[in-house]
Amino acid sequence: MKELLIMAKSLGGGGSEVALIELINALPEEHYNVTLVLLDLDSEYAYRLKKRVNIVQLTFNSSFAKSLVSMYAFPAKVLKKLSVNYYIPYYDFIASRVTNVFEKTYDIAIDFYGYGSFVTAFLATKIQAKKKATWLHDEKLYWLKSVQKYLCKYDKVYGVSQAVVDAFCREYPHYKDKAAVFYNVIDIEEIKRKAEQDEVVPFRDVFNIVTVGRLTEQKGYDIAVKAANILKKKKIDFAWYAIGGGRDEEKLKKLVEEYHLENQFVFLGRKDNPYPYMKHCDLYVQPSRHEGYVITLVEARALCLPIVSSDIPSAREQIQDGINGYVAELSAEALADKIEYLYHNPLQRQKTVAYLKEHPIDFSKELLKLETI
Repeated sequence: MKELLIMAKSLGGGGSEVALIELINALPEEHYNVTLVLLDLDSEYAYRLKKRVNIVQLTFNSSFAKSLVSMYAFPAKVLKKLSVNYYIPYYDFIASRVTNVFEKTYDIAIDFYGYGSFVTAFLATKIQAKKKATWLHDEKLYWLKSVQKYLCKYDKVYGVSQAVVDAFCREYPHYKDKAAVFYNVIDIEEIKRKAEQDEVVPFRDVFNIVTVGRLTEQKGYDIAVKAANILKKKKIDFAWYAIGGGRDEEKLKKLVEEYHLENQFVFLGRKDNPYPYMKHCDLYVQPSRHEGYVITLVEARALCLPIVSSDIPSAREQIQDGINGYVAELSAEALADKIEYLYHNPLQRQKTVAYLKEHPIDFSKELLKLETI
């Protein structure tokens, strides 16, 4: 039995938190005794955790110290301008204010959150482990400079896609030997099971498009709205459903009103189970500006959906254009053109669906990488 410690921000937020839970769920209980250390209390996705895990929340002897490393301590507008990494020089000081005592030496310690956070610094300096690994979730690595001095403490630097690893090796070539790909592990059968659950799916008798993801600039919803406006002008009979919540919700709704798309672009909010909506759509679209490893594309592939994704490096690792999906340049015009093409060519959509059914996703090799750290 190996003692495994995993540190993360919380059990709520976005794709990286879902990926964390899926990884824990996939770990064989007879091989790993898991301790999960969290910085914040947010437990939005805790219901997805199926394994017995010892959960520990970091506590501080100073509320001020805690506020310096908590994304929830500042308004969203301030965070956008400064970023949470603004307080990085104080990480060593803040670590000395943590009241938890970790006396055990773990077999493996994982900083799953990454993103230049306090978690990376704390695990590097305060956790005793035979081997340590940190995760990179996005190909945009500007935040990594904030914790680069701690990278020498890690035995492995895992990127969730080859695109992420390539970006890391370009930026930090002296750590190239530590870098490797570790794809996010997703429970494919669970996705299929949830897709069959009874949900009231409000689709109309039109061409129904679905996008799932946080309502943030990264996910490209503003581009999707502009593409929808082009489709409307071309008399395409469609409805586009956005599933998710986020800080840009009001801004995006105003953009929809500006283009008079209230009947075509519909915000459904966050859904614990988005899979019935995905399963019944005519087309799944992912217009992200950048990603590490697009979990929603994995989910769409698992459900054998026709897919259009923005043409970013990490999406290219999953989508072979014209074979198991389609990629489009990240612009409203290119996205609208691809959607219009698939709207008028149902046989092309059927071909991609057939290919996905014949080539199921297999993540069995990923967990073996923990054994080789």
